[in-house]
Amino acid sequence: MRKFNTSGPNIPAKHYTLERTDILIKGIELVKDERYFTIWAPRQTGKSTYFRQLAVKLEEQRYKVAHINFENYRNSSKEAFLERFCGEIKKFWQIEFKQIELSKIFYQIENITNQKCVLIIDEVEGINKEY
Repeated sequence: MRKFNTSGPNIPAKHYTLERTDILIKGIELVKDERYFTIWAPRQTGKSTYFRQLAVKLEEQRYKVAHINFENYRNSSKEAFLERFCGEIKKFWQIEFKQIELSKIFYQIENITNQKCVLIIDEVEGINKEY
C-alpha cells in the first residue's frame, strides 16, 4: 500500500508520486541538446524525485547517469569532497578521475566524447562555499 511521503527520497513503489511527463520530456530534450539546466524550487517540492525519474528515462536511452547528492558536504575538507565526488563518478560512469582541482575534473567531464554521460548534481548548495 502506498503512502504520502513528506521527507526523504520518494519511492514510487511505496509513495504516491506525480510523474511530471512534460518536464521529463523537456529535461531529455535539454540533455540531447547538450545543455546545462537547473531547477529552483522550495524544499520538498519534488526536485530530487524529478532528477531520479529523469535518470531512469535517460538510462533507458543508453546514457550513463551519475546522480550525486552534495547535501552533506558543507563541512567536508576539499580532499574528502573531491575523493567522494570522483568515487561517485567512477561508480556510475566507470571513469576514474584523480585530480585535486575541481575545475580540472569538470574540464575532463566536458571532454568525454566516447560515452553519453550525464551528471546530475542534487543539493548543490550543500557544497562548502570555499570550493
